[in-house]
Amino acid sequence: MVARTSLKPPAPARKAETTVVGRLRRGRLWKRLSHEAKRLLPAWLFFFLAFSLLRLTQTAVLQEYGVRVLPPSKVFAGALIVAKALLTVDSIKLFARLEGRPVFITALFKTFVYMLVVFVFEYSEALFELRHEGFTAGNEEFARRLASLRFWVIQVWLVVLLFLFSATRTLRQRLGKRQFRRLFVGH
Repeated sequence: MVARTSLKPPAPARKAETTVVGRLRRGRLWKRLSHEAKRLLPAWLFFFLAFSLLRLTQTAVLQEYGVRVLPPSKVFAGALIVAKALLTVDSIKLFARLEGRPVFITALFKTFVYMLVVFVFEYSEALFELRHEGFTAGNEEFARRLASLRFWVIQVWLVVLLFLFSATRTLRQRLGKRQFRRLFVGH
């Protein structure tokens, strides 16, 4: 009779090995998520507050005429999407040539690029909302939005907010975190 041998390692050793690998992976994932959250939080907070003020203004003015305004969930998600999109554009190193330029010029160029990104998102949103009716219906809806005064008033606000965001971030990058905090908050 031939003795049968098992090629598998004992179960407890394998389980311990998997647990260590799992911990390492979770640790790296947690580090990456916390790093991303720290990067995203200031931008998201800025746009959440800005979009909330826009929504409050719209609600106060338009509700008495029966015009629909954005629900709070869209403000929350919209701020998160815009913040992540802008930080993604920043990570592409598109603005590396602007390092030596004045803050105003850099912020102006960044605002232009950011507005293009936001415009693409707004167009995509119109297509996504009417995806079940087809591409033509989405284009017609976006054209209808472009024709409204409300759309352009929001775009003007977005340009101003994006310029403030760009100028503040550029100034913080140039001065450094400590110097910016000391000048801005006083600590």
